[in-house]
Order: sequence, then structure tokens, then C-alpha cells
Amino acid sequence: MTKSIVFKWFLLTALLFSTLFLVMGITQNYFFEKYYINKKSDTLRLDMKEYTEQWATIGAEAASQELYKHNRVWITALDEYGRIRDVENYYIEVKLKDEAQDHWRIPMYSFAGEFSADVLSSLKVGDGVLIDTVNIGEERIPYHIQTDSTGVVNLNLAYKLHGPHADQAYSHLSTGLYKGTITKTVFPERPESIAFPYQEHYFLEQVKEFQAGLLAEQGQPLQDSKEWGAVENFAEYKLISEPVREHGAKGYIFAMTSLQPVDEAIGVIRQFYPYFLGVALLCMLVLAFVLSKWLAKPLLSINRITGKIAAMDFTEKLPVGSEDEIGQLSRNINHLSSRMEGYIEQLKRDLDQEKRLEKTRKEFIAGVSHELKTPLAVMKSCLAIIKDGIAAEKRDHYFQAMEEEIERMDVLVVNMLDLAKFASGTYKPEMAPFAIDQAIAEAARSLAEPIGEKNLTLTLNLCSLRVVGHQGLISRVITNFLSNAIRHTEEGGAIAIAVSDKGQTAEISVENQGSPLAEADRKKIWEQFYRGEARAAKAGTGLGLALSKEILELHQAGYGVENTRDGVRFFFRLPVQP
Repeated sequence: MTKSIVFKWFLLTALLFSTLFLVMGITQNYFFEKYYINKKSDTLRLDMKEYTEQWATIGAEAASQELYKHNRVWITALDEYGRIRDVENYYIEVKLKDEAQDHWRIPMYSFAGEFSADVLSSLKVGDGVLIDTVNIGEERIPYHIQTDSTGVVNLNLAYKLHGPHADQAYSHLSTGLYKGTITKTVFPERPESIAFPYQEHYFLEQVKEFQAGLLAEQGQPLQDSKEWGAVENFAEYKLISEPVREHGAKGYIFAMTSLQPVDEAIGVIRQFYPYFLGVALLCMLVLAFVLSKWLAKPLLSINRITGKIAAMDFTEKLPVGSEDEIGQLSRNINHLSSRMEGYIEQLKRDLDQEKRLEKTRKEFIAGVSHELKTPLAVMKSCLAIIKDGIAAEKRDHYFQAMEEEIERMDVLVVNMLDLAKFASGTYKPEMAPFAIDQAIAEAARSLAEPIGEKNLTLTLNLCSLRVVGHQGLISRVITNFLSNAIRHTEEGGAIAIAVSDKGQTAEISVENQGSPLAEADRKKIWEQFYRGEARAAKAGTGLGLALSKEILELHQAGYGVENTRDGVRFFFRLPVQP
């Protein structure tokens, strides 16, 4: 049992859509989260590059604020010891006792922790302070500032250096204690007015953790970028640190971005999948069926039309509605159908012509066999009489009779050969303009002797027209018509030949006085060897009118015969030269 191409394409399309949905589901379940994180990392690196360009133009703090405002990412510049660079909005200046330097600027972002934010505003100009530091070479990194009434501390670093949970990785660090007086404070008027990034608690915690990691390595700079993740209150973050060199100084670009909780979204999607897949499956089946019908429609039309072509029915053509391969195939099939139809029609014409040739050959043989019997019999009788010596005094008469029969046989054979040639359909006469009045005059002169023998009156009503045709063949038609008229006109009768101008054609007619044609004769008079009862005894081969008919049909000329008041009129029409 053959399967429909619509069914096959339906299965193929349904399988294709099913595979697509399956790949989408697997991708969302197992690869989307990883893709999302990688995409966020790539975007964050682009933001870091943009930050570097803005830093050189508007400064580190302003660049950090711009990137956070427009891209919602946290980015800042650190020095080689992990401290935020170029702090302009959140610091104090201290004059150290017994120190040569004028003032020591101490950024306060590292002290804005849970236990110190409420006392930062207690630091006043003129207060004496004790400052605990971590010393690496000539660098001093404060982690505790104490006044007479209060103090602030960097808990991240203090816990790693002191206390019951001190980290041995920091035991090698040297510390110092410095005394001084506060000479300047730069704080916001209200805690909520602290500028970015100093109000971002978790971001600052990550900066301080990064700084602590550098201090654990004695301030040795990182050679490569570092990327890691962190979680705070069930929120995930992606962090990147990138070593840089600005004006010969080593440092880092430190950036952080939040990762949306895609796990929860993926969980909801998994719960939604059964409903989604149900509706999607229904839509997929409908769409696959419609698509398969649409794709198969031109092929079904091609199959139907080619079936008709196979059955030799070329009446219907394929619609060509596109310029793709299907449209080209339809166009080629239509072209093939038209050519096959033309070849078959030509073959039919060739077969019909072959049949006509075969019929002509048979008629020729039959006609020759029939028409030659009488002259052969006459010649045989005359020869027998001469051979036996009977009526020797009429010897010349018998020789003359045989000569007349031979001439008649010659004319008969020539006419029959011409008739077979004209009827075969293979002969194409060459057409050219000629004067019809001259052709008629020449035909009349050639038949002047039989006209004179019967004392006939010949009237010519001619006009000077040039017609298009084969002059020799048309002259033969005129001669045949005139000869026929002479044979069937009583002695002393009249014959009229006329040429009438019909505009685009010229009508040539030959009319003779005599008995009218019977209706049966009028229908058969153009057939070869036909002679009506009233005309059977007349002379002639019986081929003149048949030859005239074939010649006129080769010229595609109108012709006919009709009875007139005094006799019979034969006529034909030829086109006039423009």
C-alpha cells in the first residue's frame, strides 16, 4: 500500500517540531543557567573596559557612579594593597605626632561596618586619635581608630589579626600604633546620603575581603584576572578582579554584578512544561498538517497533471506560483507537455499523410488498372488483326487507332502521376504574382483548334489583375475548365470566361451552354474517373477536374460549380497582389 506524501511530510514535520521542543527543554533545563552566567561575565568585562576609559576622563569615583547608574554594576579602582583609590567624598585627615608628613588621609569606607556606622559622625576636627595599622614596607594600612570617647574598626582585618579566631595566615604581618589629631573630616550630612560605592555594604565587604587576601600574601600583586562567585541572603553575585597599571602604579579593577535567581525561574518552567507541552503538541500537530498539505500541494498537482500527460491528455497545465525549484519544475513540465503535444500532433499529421499517400497509391494503382484496360484491349485487338492479315486495306486505320490510344495512355499516366503528387501533401508550389488575363488568353489560344472544330463562340470578359499563385498550375486549371466546357458544349454553342474584381480576391469563371448538372453529379464531379450518366460517352480521361481540385486546394483557393440559366459555370478565387 502506497503512503501519501502528505502523511510522510506530516510525520517528518511533527518529528522536526518535537525534536525542536525537546532540544529547547533540555537546553533550558541544563544549559541555560551556565549560558546566563557566562553572558553576565562577558557583559561585566565589557563594563570594566568602559570603566577604565571613563576613569581616565572623569575620575574613579565619578566613573563608578556612572556605571552603576546606567548598567547596575558595582565597579571601583583599587591600589596594589586593595584600597579604593581617589576617595574624595568619605575620609578624615590626621596630623601625626612626631611625623614629618603634613597630613595623613584615611578613607573611611572600610570602617563603615555594622558596629561603627553610628559613631563615624562622632569623629570631630581636633580630636586626638590612636591608629592601629598593618605595615608592609613603608605602607601603613589603618584598621582601628580610637578617640577618648569612641572608636571605629575594620572588623574583617581586626578579626584576622587578633582575637580568639585569629588567622595564622596573617601572623607574619607587622603592626604599628600612631598618635595624631584630626584636622579634617569629609562625611555626608546624613548616612543615607553616602555616595556610591560607599553605601553598598556587601560590595565593600567583598573589597575588604579581597584586600585581606592581598595582605595575607605580603601585598604581592596578582598577575592574572580572577573570577569567582558569592552568595548573600540567597542572592548570587559574580565578581571579577583585573590587574591594571595606571601611570606606572600597579592596581586592580574590582567589579561585581548580581545574578538573578534563575534556579527558581527554571523550577517554575519545569512545572509549567506539562501544560505548555500539551498546548504546543496540539498546535504542532495542526501546524504540521497544514504545512505538509501546503508543501505537498504542488507535488500532488504535478502528480495529477503528469498522470494526464501519461494518458495523452495535454489540455491542463500546471500553475506556476513561485520562482523556486517547484516553480521551475512546474514550468518545465508545462514546456515538456506542450512539446509532447506538438510532437504527437505532428506524428498524427505524419500518420494521416502516410495514410493519404497509401490511399493515393492504392487509388493510383486501381485507377491505372481500370483505365488502362480499354486502351490495352484496343491495342491488343488491333495487333491481332494486323498479325492475322485481316482487312489489310485498313492497316493504316489500326495503326492510327493504336497511336491515339498510346497518346491517351500517356496523358492518363501523366495526369495520374500529377494527381498522386498533389494529393500526397508533400508538394508545396512556389507562389508568385502573375497577370491572370494573360494566363487565360494563353489557355484560350492553346485550345483554339477544338473550339474552331465545334464552331463555338468564346467570350472573354477580362480585367487586368495580378493574382498570387503558381502560374503554371493555375494555367492548367483554366485549361482543364475550358477543355471540360468545350467537351460538354453542343456544336455552335457559346463559352464565356470572366475575371471579376472582388477586392482582395479575383474570381475566375468558365461558363458553357449546355445541360445542367444533376445534384448527384455536382457532389461527385470533382472525384477522379467520375462521369455522370449523361456525360459518360464524352471524351476525356476523367482526371481533369480532380487535378484542378487538388491544385486549387494547394493554393487554399475557393472553388465550385453551379448551374446557370443557360448551362454550367465553374469558378475559383485567388488573392490579388497588394
